[in-house]
Amino acid sequence: MERLSVLEITSPVTSVAGRLLADAGARVVKVESPGTRAPASGLGLARRQYQDTDKESLSLGLTTPEGAGLLAELTANFDILLESGHPGWLSGIGLGYDHLSTSNPALTVVSITPFGQTGPYSGWKADDLVAFAMGGLMFISGTPGRPPLVAPCEQAWMTAGVHAAGAALAGWWAAAETGRGEWVDVSMMECLAAQECTVTNFRGGEEFTRRVGSQHRTALPGRIFRCKDGYVHVFVSQDRAVWRRFVAWAGAPPELASPDLAEINERWRNAAIVDAVADRFMATKSREELFTTGQAHHLPVAPVYTVAEALADPHVRYLDVLDDVGWGQPGGAVEADEATGAIAGATAPILPPYRTLKPALRRGLPDAERRRAPMPGQDTDRLLSELLGMSREDCTRLRGAGVV
Repeated sequence: MERLSVLEITSPVTSVAGRLLADAGARVVKVESPGTRAPASGLGLARRQYQDTDKESLSLGLTTPEGAGLLAELTANFDILLESGHPGWLSGIGLGYDHLSTSNPALTVVSITPFGQTGPYSGWKADDLVAFAMGGLMFISGTPGRPPLVAPCEQAWMTAGVHAAGAALAGWWAAAETGRGEWVDVSMMECLAAQECTVTNFRGGEEFTRRVGSQHRTALPGRIFRCKDGYVHVFVSQDRAVWRRFVAWAGAPPELASPDLAEINERWRNAAIVDAVADRFMATKSREELFTTGQAHHLPVAPVYTVAEALADPHVRYLDVLDDVGWGQPGGAVEADEATGAIAGATAPILPPYRTLKPALRRGLPDAERRRAPMPGQDTDRLLSELLGMSREDCTRLRGAGVV
């Protein structure tokens, strides 16, 4: 089977799906509007470096008839098309799924929108916050008695991107078996609403999952506790033996002497007492002491790390999750003079040293050399020549017309 190939009409959510597919070994070409500029610094630069590593960049104006026609020709060379425009926009420029599948029956088109292609909200616009709120996860996030909270890092986009990547692979596999691709409809709201944690406790009426802060719904103690120098997470499950080990770890306090507390329902009936004893015990110990002694008692006790601490952790360092990119341009490395820092022959803005993340997917293969995130449109001429047989003169003409 040939290498999976993906054409990504770039956006924040398709970039997530495209990155996951690139991590899995796919060839991913991102389509960007002519004139797009790479972020020079800050979060925008960091995000581009993370999301677009191992991709190629093609500049193409899809609002022009010639640009839309070139996209149609390009899809004949790809297995998957990722897009996140409003419902109907591809059909509006003559590139609906029915049209594209005529020239490439095996093509899988994955469309990611806030609310899906059909239904009463399909024409609505929404950002990550709206999808998180209307998908139900915001309602169960946060502390009881306080307003709901949104999770950090745009989890709606991320979740929809993961679903889209999985759907793309499923479509590709189906096409390999049947010769026919499919059109996959991914709704950000649905991806959030379909989370297991929001619906499994539903038994009718008003018995939905509710905000419980860091408290686990079955373990007690089972939440984040403050200690002398930070926080730890403790999880004492329903297992009676685990409870007995917790009591011994906490110094056998008299409030927990009753053997009946080994039964989880009895613990919940006395939750205020159990939590107060746990709070008192944790407050007298350091994070490292609780972690070390808790592990010695075979209890799930973990320090709550800051991001810096997580990256400095010996196991995370062993996993080697960070890529030290160093000086350079998004599209490739350049050499800097060690004494002055001057860079000779640079053809694009020079970026400061930075680090990005390696793929979380480990496929048992030796580390391969990775391609830096490209400058917008840097691969346009090569791709048009390789995939459509265009000459340098053709590319020059298209550039002059604002098509690429």
